[in-house]
Parts: sequence; structure tokens; C-alpha cells
Amino acid sequence: FPFSRFEIKDKSMVPAFRPNDRVLTYNWGTIKKGSVIVFKNKGKIYIKRVDKIVDGKIHVFGDNKKLSSKVEPVSFDKLIGRVFIKY
Repeated sequence: FPFSRFEIKDKSMVPAFRPNDRVLTYNWGTIKKGSVIVFKNKGKIYIKRVDKIVDGKIHVFGDNKKLSSKVEPVSFDKLIGRVFIKY
């Protein structure tokens, strides 16, 4: 499917995205620095902002530096989609 829906569960992206916010992702297309993406890593779903893309890996961070968990660079096969709307 070209779209997926998710509910935010953590505070890693506060203030842009808060717990219980819902987002819609576009699962095809390109991402770039500053895009907010949803991806799967070790069985968990994450929402983070793209810092850079190097050697086929997506480096990400959470907007809330105090509460965001550090995540290793993400391979494109773990990417679910780019957030394009919050509702």
C-alpha cells in the first residue's frame, strides 16, 4: 500500500509530534534531510527526523534530545515511509 497510519507512542519527537498524535506516511518516493520518517528496527516502530543519508544508511535523531533514544543508522529496507500529515 502507498500509505500507512501510525499512532505516536513516545515523546522522542515532542513538540512536533506528541503521544497519541496520529500520522499518515507515504511509503513510496524519496526522503531527504529534515524529513520525518517511520521505520522498523529490532521489532519496534520508530518515528525520527532524517539528519543525513550516507552510504545507503539513513542517520536519524529525535527532536526531543532529552527523551529520544539513540538509534543506529537505518537501512532503506527498514524504512516504512515519510510522514506527510499529522491528524
